Amino acid sequence: MPADDRDRLDLLRKLEAVLGPEEANNLMAHLPPVTWNEVATKDDLRATKDDLRTEMQHMESTLRNEMQVGFATLRTEFVEASNRQLKWLVTFAAAWTSLLVTVVRLIP
Repeated sequence: MPADDRDRLDLLRKLEAVLGPEEANNLMAHLPPVTWNEVATKDDLRATKDDLRTEMQHMESTLRNEMQVGFATLRTEFVEASNRQLKWLVTFAAAWTSLLVTVVRLIP
């Protein structure tokens, strides 16, 4: 049966009667504030560490995949934008050249 706060208080009072208040408080300070089944063991910490490591590896893999897809999309968009800009520049240069040729022909 796990000890509750009332049991701990009863223990403290008995210890104070036997050891005195300072020693009783010192001894009680070394007891866990919760029941022993709530205290984490090294095995609990190791299992938590392993779970966290697995979760972090999964998150890293997911992030890498998302970044690769994002960069591929960005690369595609960049190439398409560059092609549009190049087409616009060629069209503009051709139109400007045609205009200049026409103006030069009109000059007597």
